Amino acid sequence: MTVTDEIKSRLDIVDVISDSVQLRKSGSSYTGFCPFHPNTRTPAFVVFPNTQTWRCFGACAEGGDLFSFVMKKEGWDFKETLTHLANRAGVELRPADPQDKVQRAVEDKLADLLEGVSDYYSQLLLFAPQAEYARQYVSERGLNDETVSTFKVGYALDSWDACRNHFNMQGYSDEDLEDAGLLTLNEEKGTRYDRFRNRLMIPIRDVRGRIVGFGARTLDPDGLPKYLNSPQTAVFDKSRLLFGLDLARRHIRSERQVVIVEGYMDVMQAWQAGFLNVVAQMGTALTEAQLRLLKRFTKRFILALDADAAGGQATLRSLEVAREVLDRGADARFNARGLVRHEGRLQADIRIVTLPEGTDPDKIIRMDRERWPELIEQAKPVVEYVIDVAVESLDMGDAKAKAAVAEQVLPLIDDVKNPVEREHYRQLLARRLQVDERVLLKVTMPAKPWRSRTAQGRGKKSTGEHQGQDIESKGLVVAISGSSAASDMRRADFLRQCLAYPQVINQVDKQLAQNQQPVVSEADFSRLDDRFLWRQIKGRQSQRPIAAIDDLWDSSEDEFLRERVLDLLTLPDTPESELNRLPDRLVLSVLDWRLERIKSLIAELELLKRETRTQDNPEMHEIYNQQLPELLMQRLGIDRARGAMSATGRRQTGAQNSLHRKLVGTD
Repeated sequence: MTVTDEIKSRLDIVDVISDSVQLRKSGSSYTGFCPFHPNTRTPAFVVFPNTQTWRCFGACAEGGDLFSFVMKKEGWDFKETLTHLANRAGVELRPADPQDKVQRAVEDKLADLLEGVSDYYSQLLLFAPQAEYARQYVSERGLNDETVSTFKVGYALDSWDACRNHFNMQGYSDEDLEDAGLLTLNEEKGTRYDRFRNRLMIPIRDVRGRIVGFGARTLDPDGLPKYLNSPQTAVFDKSRLLFGLDLARRHIRSERQVVIVEGYMDVMQAWQAGFLNVVAQMGTALTEAQLRLLKRFTKRFILALDADAAGGQATLRSLEVAREVLDRGADARFNARGLVRHEGRLQADIRIVTLPEGTDPDKIIRMDRERWPELIEQAKPVVEYVIDVAVESLDMGDAKAKAAVAEQVLPLIDDVKNPVEREHYRQLLARRLQVDERVLLKVTMPAKPWRSRTAQGRGKKSTGEHQGQDIESKGLVVAISGSSAASDMRRADFLRQCLAYPQVINQVDKQLAQNQQPVVSEADFSRLDDRFLWRQIKGRQSQRPIAAIDDLWDSSEDEFLRERVLDLLTLPDTPESELNRLPDRLVLSVLDWRLERIKSLIAELELLKRETRTQDNPEMHEIYNQQLPELLMQRLGIDRARGAMSATGRRQTGAQNSLHRKLVGTD
């Protein structure tokens, strides 16, 4: 994760903009008066929490992200803005490590592949005849089309090599697919086969929204395991991921608490029912890394445990099982002592609610939506929960049983960091055991085998520990508005080719103009460093016929821009045999990313129209209504240009050869 991504994951754009603009909640967005032009009548400035972007639908007609707003509002350059926001987010800025860049390149490649694989699985679920049973299963689980689309649920064919063959034909090697966790190696035979077969595919995203792996639910009634996750890869580490966090983080902030469940279906069903602050730990123990990730958004964590995850209401009443709950190792889904220690280190409030036996969040929400918030309200602190469980059916006439409970619960109380809380729980235990509190002070607590294991591991620094500080401060990766990985790659490739063949810029601009489209400008780029780089490329082009890469490199005084140039130079160059088609390809890239941006703006505007209509806000509804035709005309123009390019993209042989000679410098 780059430093800018880290900052944006910790700060909420609504909070930052609210410092200088009075915002009012309006449906799923926030509105106010634009601070960049005189306006006191119509609040046409809109902030979108879900995409962490802003846009003025008034005179400015501008938009962007957190960084672009602060830069425009304060008149700062990027470095000043980066320093200010890093201090506000508590992110340490440090020089880039070359190894970090290599690792980031590997991660980006895998994430791009996994995005494509997710599209492949999604299309199979929607249209493949073989996926009929999967579609039926989704329907039976009560997931509607919007939820399936939001979480991009898909289907893996019942085949040993369908995914492999499809992406081999796309140019990916078996090694690429294995690195992404999509193939399994049979070491005895030396063969590879699809890891996921006849399974419902649920993409798992990191906090930035990048697809990094999959959770796969078997559709075979006898299939094992029931759920199969991606293996450990350069981008997938389930101990550091939480399913649904990319969608939930905004709502976790607004609700000031997060509800942690166990399964993917639980999260999707909760989201569909309007409970938007729910994430899943994917069946593993809740790790400190996961809690640290969540602490960026809240300090209150509620574990909504299935009955069996906490020991089971039916069996947890026995002291023996209560003892197991207290002594479970790190692999258990519920580890009371581990949670208490995490709570103390993180200064967090961790609470537990056990669901009724035989239910899970998915079932409860589907059966009785109103019961879910009632159960969450009943969550208890970890120590209180364990005390209740341990003494629930205890025979108060059995002295030895009471002593055993004290010996098991007191170490847990001793782990509580705050002395006032420790005393409170000691008094609570004494009352529940019906003994004098002073007696508990004399209890000798048994040594725990797990203590030595903890001590042994305490000196080991796990991979990625303090990840919030191990970040790069030089690579400027600030998206002006939401865009897909495919569009980001198109822009990067465009800049790469313009660096290598600056003469192609005039050809691209000429073809765009011929198709009634604007020439390429800074506004076409979603990253701030790409905007600065394009400014320099165009500036060098106007000064001399050829802007050499070395000249551009020497002129790049800012190190973050040098880093971006270096990143771009690692992308593949165009083979000489393909140069005659390069302008056409780049024009289509420009049109494609513009089309995606226009579609996104239209979707935002349609949403605002619906919300202002239902809120009886005719003035704003009319403003949005007036702007929609303009955007639709822009989309129509792009569609026409793309159609014209597709029809006439191949030039006459003589013209192609002439352009080819110019590009390679032989004409």
